[in-house]
This record gives sequence, C-alpha cells and structure tokens, in this order.
Amino acid sequence: MTQMQSFIEKAKNDKELMAKLDALGASGAGVEEAIALAAEYGFLVTEEDCRQAAARSCPHKKGELAEEDLATAAGGATQNRYDPVRCGQATRTMYECVGFLKATWCDHYREQFAGRVSNYYGERWHYYCAMGCYDYIGVPEGGKLE
Repeated sequence: MTQMQSFIEKAKNDKELMAKLDALGASGAGVEEAIALAAEYGFLVTEEDCRQAAARSCPHKKGELAEEDLATAAGGATQNRYDPVRCGQATRTMYECVGFLKATWCDHYREQFAGRVSNYYGERWHYYCAMGCYDYIGVPEGGKLE
C-alpha cells in the first residue's frame, strides 16, 4: 500500500483528520496544504500522488478497476455531511458532497451518466442531491452546464 493509500485509509477512519481535510477543502486550500497535513500525520505524499489518487477516485474513469481499488470498493466510503444551512444554499456539487480526493462521498450525493454530446465537453452527467439541494446537468467533476 502506498503512502497516499495509507493516508486516505487513515482519513476514512480518523474523524479528527477527516475534519481537518474537510476544513481544507471547504476553504479552497491547495494540494500543498493537504501534503503538509499528511506530513503532520507521518505520511510522505507528493503532488503527483494526489493527482493520481484523484484520477483513481474519479467515477468517470472508464475501464476496469485496479486490484487494490477493487478490494476497497465493496464497502464504499460515505458520510452523512448534510447541513441544512450550508447545503440549502448549494446550487451545484460542493467539496462536502465528495470529500477529499472524491474518496468520501456524502450519503446524499448522486451522479448519473446523461449521455455524450458533440461539443468540447464530450460527456454530460446528471448531478443531484437526494435531499433536494441541487439538480443539474454538468460535465465530469461537477461543472454546471445548464
């Protein structure tokens, strides 16, 4: 298991660490801050590790799962991140919906393939919150089209 995989597993099981990652994500902090936080917890991760982890976590990636991804896929990692005040103001997918590197989705976050289009984006996805906070068609990674 790589340092990044170990860090993600620790974050999934450590509420304090996940709260710190959530705070970084909500503040719009960059990869450098996440790397520094990983170092505080004894993990040596790089910017490339973060990029690769985000690519692995992206549900739009086509193809077969890697063996290590398959082992963790069965249980999934979700959290109830619903906050009526913050979520009630949402008009699109937020950090709280998908978590650190899209590894810990909110229980209410949903996305569904909505077809291919012949423009720059190529794919359209239907993003919606099961609590009714937002419902829109967008591009991979949650960008809003309509």
